[in-house]
Amino acid sequence: MKVKRLQLQNYGRFEDLGINFAPTAEKTSNVTVIVGNNGAGKSQILQALATSLSWFVARLSDDNRDGEELTQSIIKNDNYMSSVQIIIEDLIYVEKNEKWSEKNIQANWKIDVTREKKLRPATHGLNINNFSNVTKSYIHKFNLNQEASLPVLAYYPVERAIRNTPVEISDNFVNNQFTAYDDALEKSVNFESFFSWFREQEDIENEIKLKDSAYDSEDIQIKAIRIMEEMNYLHENINNNLNEEEHSNTQSRYQKYLLEIEDFQKIIESKKKRLEPKLERLLTPIRKSINRFTGFENIRIRRQGTPTMIVEKEGEELDVNQLSQGEKSLLALVGDIARRLALLNPSLNNPLEGEGVVMIDEVDLHLHPKWQHDLIDKLVKTFPNVQFILTTHSPHVISDRNDILLYSLDDGELFEKPNVYGEDANTVLTKIFDVDIRDSKVEKQFTVIRRAISKHDYMTAESNIVELAEKLPSDHLELLKCRLLLAQAKLNDEGDKPSYAED
Repeated sequence: MKVKRLQLQNYGRFEDLGINFAPTAEKTSNVTVIVGNNGAGKSQILQALATSLSWFVARLSDDNRDGEELTQSIIKNDNYMSSVQIIIEDLIYVEKNEKWSEKNIQANWKIDVTREKKLRPATHGLNINNFSNVTKSYIHKFNLNQEASLPVLAYYPVERAIRNTPVEISDNFVNNQFTAYDDALEKSVNFESFFSWFREQEDIENEIKLKDSAYDSEDIQIKAIRIMEEMNYLHENINNNLNEEEHSNTQSRYQKYLLEIEDFQKIIESKKKRLEPKLERLLTPIRKSINRFTGFENIRIRRQGTPTMIVEKEGEELDVNQLSQGEKSLLALVGDIARRLALLNPSLNNPLEGEGVVMIDEVDLHLHPKWQHDLIDKLVKTFPNVQFILTTHSPHVISDRNDILLYSLDDGELFEKPNVYGEDANTVLTKIFDVDIRDSKVEKQFTVIRRAISKHDYMTAESNIVELAEKLPSDHLELLKCRLLLAQAKLNDEGDKPSYAED
């Protein structure tokens, strides 16, 4: 499933906004990034998407169930109606003449809300096209195969700070495919499910290891040692002065033990083959994905005392609660996406290759610039078939790859921006975020210096350089450039030009 387009009318800040999402004909990646000032409406776009997709999740479990409705508060001022329309593309099974055939289709649905008179509730409407075919297709696949893959749909708003990491499993803890949609599209995120699920999966993992380690048990080891001793004894005596009958019996016993040893080896290999895929399907992909983003290793649950998640950071064992907010947030975010994919794709060898749509508001939240730098690249490589729709304030994030679809929001208007892959942060700040690269007063003085040098007004340039040198660090790069520029200009001056020039 891919979201192709979102259309908003009189929604929040937007009078009439249409936005296409990657992949498009020009941008083949699965990543769309939206930038803009605070209050520009970035979060409202993601919230509208989450609201629309909630109807798919609702109808997937019950054809008569409604998703999240629009509220009157979202209607743009001085208007009486607001609507959200979404267009998706999906490869589904369509029923025709009592047969199901696979087909790539587009479906759309439109949610309306109308402002009524004071103290009266809002009225709602839903218009759909091919929407039922999509949900029926997934239900049909699921009925045929209870392990059929379902698309991940998740929205991570800015309210996703991690205050604690509970790993207790409640008595009514449920773990099936459809629980992957629990709290997936809410306006605030709760990562408790991830930590509890991780512990439950680790309990299963430990149980499998214990159950399937019988081939390495003490009894089998003792039996194997006894057989080897018997074989050695027989081997030593097989050529002794034995009569024909004794010689034949000795050889028979030796061959029998050889067959027993071969059977042991087959049992061990068989159990290993059964064990490894089970463990690989549990937490191995999740641990690998968290390690790729954070570098944390040996992620596990410590059960002594109050159970908690433990990681190894640069060789040091740490409680997750000892990590920084950025480290915890990224660990939980990546882990939660991986958890939902694992639940929704039980038949895939690598569940992280599942499909779906993930929306992350301010994807750079709490992250050091080093972690922002290749964040999108890691998301794409870790979850290659997921469509990501992101917002950010970080120049490092949007210069990460050359194939992302980039938009800028300004005063309710949407503008597609050019690729800034490989650009330095200052260039991106200026070109995309419309931000001065330094303090405006300092930048004005640098402009005066450059202009004075170009006019051979060396006294003005020199005095401004001296003034700035008192305020800026001695190794300030732009200040060093101006000094070098002044020195070169003086060397090139033949002496027949005035030492000053009028503005």
